[in-house]
Amino acid sequence: MKLIRQKYNYHVSLDTVEEFEKIIASDSWVFTKNEKNKFFSKILYKFWDTITKTKKNLSSTKVSNSEIFVVLMGTDFSKCLPFFLSKANKYLYLFDAWPDKHQQIINFINRFKVKYLFLTSSQAVKIIQSKVPNTKCYWIPEGINPSKYQHKIYREKNIDVLALGRKYDVYHNKIINYLQNNKYTYLYEKKEGQLVFPTQKDFIEGLAQTKISICIPSNITHPKRSGNIETMTIRYLQSMSSKCLILGHAPEEMITLFGYNPVIEIDKKNPEGQIIDILENYSTYQPLIEKNYNCVLKNHTWQNRWNSLKQILNEK
Repeated sequence: MKLIRQKYNYHVSLDTVEEFEKIIASDSWVFTKNEKNKFFSKILYKFWDTITKTKKNLSSTKVSNSEIFVVLMGTDFSKCLPFFLSKANKYLYLFDAWPDKHQQIINFINRFKVKYLFLTSSQAVKIIQSKVPNTKCYWIPEGINPSKYQHKIYREKNIDVLALGRKYDVYHNKIINYLQNNKYTYLYEKKEGQLVFPTQKDFIEGLAQTKISICIPSNITHPKRSGNIETMTIRYLQSMSSKCLILGHAPEEMITLFGYNPVIEIDKKNPEGQIIDILENYSTYQPLIEKNYNCVLKNHTWQNRWNSLKQILNEK
């Protein structure tokens, strides 16, 4: 099987794609191929509707293997081209299949005759499967490479509360004064799009230094984008691999995956008192932190996800 890869500039989201690609590429069954010239690929994708209509004339585009696999964060399908113009069996693993992108995904899948579509959201699988009759859709949740992350004993952690990426403003506005007044260290996105940790090294070290990681699904923080799709993201797994206590909300699919709720659910009636109480009694949460960490190591690595995905492909 041929895995199409691209070179990424560091970002905490795209870094996730690279983690998974490295696991796939380490399999002896897989060989890799670098993405074509990005500008060329984007031009092809810009006119993909015209291209697919004349695909018969372009099918001479050759690949050296009958199976092609692409991992995508979002719907930048240019990474798939020109490879998906061939007659090979096409497999696609897709993060961030939000409702406003569903029609774009469906159109691409149908016109390029993708054989297997793997999505990180169980709800998105149910929605999209009914619209792509010639494609089999499967839920393969996000995973992690735990060995990449670090952790410290709680007495050595010097970041009390961390909110990475998008903030849940309603919650943030309730806790910030309480944390500052009690002289707790609270790191969060000061400006939209500005990374709390500018480098991968800073990110990994920062998580290791963190006691409480606030994790809330995008359907709560950004409902216009995510609609009713509530899904587990890698932020939960990164926090657990760094032995942070997670405070926020666990998606139902995450509780199903873990077999228990690994998250301390926000007390909506008294969020300020709750977070201060947790920090004052942090050592009592060590059993949950260790349980989550060990569960991730056992069941939620990218190797686990690749094993599940490969089993589906081998059953084809």
